[in-house]
Amino acid sequence: MGKNNWNKVYRLSLLEDDTHRNIRSYRFTRLGFIVTIITVFMVILGSLYCLIAFTPLRTTIPGYPDAHFRREAVNNAIKIDSLESAITRWKLYSENLSRVLSGDNTLNLDSLLQAKEAADSLER
Repeated sequence: MGKNNWNKVYRLSLLEDDTHRNIRSYRFTRLGFIVTIITVFMVILGSLYCLIAFTPLRTTIPGYPDAHFRREAVNNAIKIDSLESAITRWKLYSENLSRVLSGDNTLNLDSLLQAKEAADSLER
C-alpha cells in the first residue's frame, strides 16, 4: 500500500452472466467511497430524526408524554391547588370553632386566608 491509495481509481463493473455484456460500470476512489458512505448514513439518520421528531410517531417512544398526559397533569395541578386551599380553610374554620367553644376570641378568617395565600405565592 502506497501513500496515494486513497486517490487510486477503482472500477466496479456489472456484467450479464450469460453474454458477459457490460450492464453498468462505476469508477470510484477509496476516499470518494468512504465520503459517500458517510453522507448516505448521515442522510438516513437525519431523515429518521425528522420523521420521529416532527410527526406523531414521537408518541410511540416510551416515556414521551403526549398532549393528553400533559393536559391531564395541568388539570391535576389545578385540582391539587384548589384542594390545598380548601384544606387550609377547613383547618382555620376548625381552629376558629374550637376557640369559640373554649370561649376565646375568634379569628378573622378572611385576613388569615389572604395572609396564607400571600405566603404561599412567595414560596413559589
